[in-house]
Amino acid sequence: MPAAVRSTLDGLPGRPAPAGWSDPRCARVGTGRAAPTDAGRDALGAAAHRFPLFG
Repeated sequence: MPAAVRSTLDGLPGRPAPAGWSDPRCARVGTGRAAPTDAGRDALGAAAHRFPLFG
């Protein structure tokens, strides 16, 4: 199930979440239950402003 959530969340901003993020981390940041770190924001690049994806 986590892979399906990640696949959905990766499709919303039009690019995948950073490869170093686990499926649970991707779900937490994508839904606003956790904030991306500075390094995570850097890895997201131009898509960083779209997080959380649901809000």
